[in-house]
Amino acid sequence: MIIKQHDDHITIEGDEDLLQLAGIEITPTPPRKGEPLISISSLRWLYEQAKRRKTRDTAALYVISRVNYLYQNDRRKQK
Repeated sequence: MIIKQHDDHITIEGDEDLLQLAGIEITPTPPRKGEPLISISSLRWLYEQAKRRKTRDTAALYVISRVNYLYQNDRRKQK
């Protein structure tokens, strides 16, 4: 997983195998009030779990967190 910071957004590369393994298209959901935001360390942990276990469940958890992390980061830039 390679995270790149651009001027106004973040991109994540090197995780295409997990995105394909999950086999689902995910759209971000706005965070609910009081819900903790996704941290880079929790995203990295989910990536490592999905990479090691290679199951659809762990890949799906990573993909959901990935999409929400990118969405949350974009929202921070808009404020």
